[in-house]
Amino acid sequence: MTRIHDVSPFLLAALIIAALIRFLVAPFSAGPDIPQFWAFAKVFQSSGIDFYRYADATLDIFPFKGWGFVYPPVWLLFLGLSLAVVPGSFASSTVVDLSWRLAMKVPIIVADLILGILLYRAVHGSETKKLMFACLWLFNPTAWYESSIFGQFDAIAAAFLFASVVLFEERRYGLSFILAGLAFMTKQHTLMALAPMFAIGMRRMGWRHFLQKSVLFLAVIASLSLPFLLTGNAFSYARSVLLPGQKPGYQYPLVYAFSGTSSVLTYLHAVFGWEIAALMQLNLPLLIVGLLVAVLVSYLRLDRVAESSLAGFLLFVSLSYQVNYQYLVAYIPLALLVASRATRTMLKGFTVLLALFPAFWLWLFDVSFWFRYFQPENDQVTPVLSLLGLTMYMPDYVYVCFALVLMILSLAYVLVTFDTTCAIDAKDV
Repeated sequence: MTRIHDVSPFLLAALIIAALIRFLVAPFSAGPDIPQFWAFAKVFQSSGIDFYRYADATLDIFPFKGWGFVYPPVWLLFLGLSLAVVPGSFASSTVVDLSWRLAMKVPIIVADLILGILLYRAVHGSETKKLMFACLWLFNPTAWYESSIFGQFDAIAAAFLFASVVLFEERRYGLSFILAGLAFMTKQHTLMALAPMFAIGMRRMGWRHFLQKSVLFLAVIASLSLPFLLTGNAFSYARSVLLPGQKPGYQYPLVYAFSGTSSVLTYLHAVFGWEIAALMQLNLPLLIVGLLVAVLVSYLRLDRVAESSLAGFLLFVSLSYQVNYQYLVAYIPLALLVASRATRTMLKGFTVLLALFPAFWLWLFDVSFWFRYFQPENDQVTPVLSLLGLTMYMPDYVYVCFALVLMILSLAYVLVTFDTTCAIDAKDV
């Protein structure tokens, strides 16, 4: 297998170009999370391990009151590091310092680039094939948008998750379980991809060996959690990390709603006035049952780790009552890895479509909005984005259809993967 330090000059060139197209726009755009992340960093700087006492975002420093920190501590540590680099930065509900925009996005962009290297390393075959799949990530519009424009950190969780899956396939279980812990402690929903992998591990490794390695996973969680519990914030910490960030409800605006079921129910409510939000409460039990079935099937019959992990995460995309655009980042590298191994053209094409489908949304949205949302604005980019077709808005039904197609594609992959009578035709690892 190709080592990271032996990568070709073509991959190095791709990495440089991918970095440039991200860093060129990173200081000039900002989604609404970016000023809120600055406030979280400032509170973490002043309160330290007592941070989760204030994670509900009710202090005056927060630009958006009540928009709480609903993540484990890994991203908080990155925010603290970013603030240490630009201690004089400032953000509010109307202004976001350019230095903070860039400093906060640097770890996310680095994770993007690392994922490109990991994909290149994990794909089997010729140099051309490895480079092609690495570029399908490095130049994926969704990855570019989330890391360098909107500023969400899912690429960091995706890097930990992807590395954990690949190392598990290589039977390097110790490091795999450590990275799995880091993935979970970055974004909790990565557990949907980890659970089928763990189920395969129970059978492949044997219970005793599996439990021994699971200690590493739990040790990562404990070592990152315990410092924040020492100040008596167990309830606040549990609320932030274990409970959903938002209760089931109508998903407004629909342009940002990617749950197929919730989008349909919200649209029907908006058009006909039907009070049907209660139906969204069915999503969570369905998701739990689906995950349990996925774990059971993985334990009993499956041995393809990447395929099972991808299917587990796509269960979340299919059945969760709330799916934000950034959540889709986590499954794209796994989908590309699975596609690289598929031996049937139809299956390869379908999985590549899964990886690329989220990018189509950018041509249904005005990307230039995030260059104008906060001061200082940057109007110079709008003509360029307009030429690329990235300054569009569509009627709500278009976004509902997009979410429905995403749900159908995800469910189709899940059913094919976990139906052992027509399991995905991929090369065994």
